[in-house]
Amino acid sequence: MSKDVVTVDSASVACEGNGPVTGHPKVYLTFKSPSREVVCPYCSRTFVLAAGASADHGH
Repeated sequence: MSKDVVTVDSASVACEGNGPVTGHPKVYLTFKSPSREVVCPYCSRTFVLAAGASADHGH
């Protein structure tokens, strides 16, 4: 089974699974610096922060 990996350039992402049949409630995930990876607790989809993108929010 291959790991579902999505590269993003935003410090926060939303995940709701793979559609209506295999979906789950929408969850918002935030990268915690220095980590450049966050995993959805429902479907285990892995989001990777793109090179050059910042995990910091500036808040």
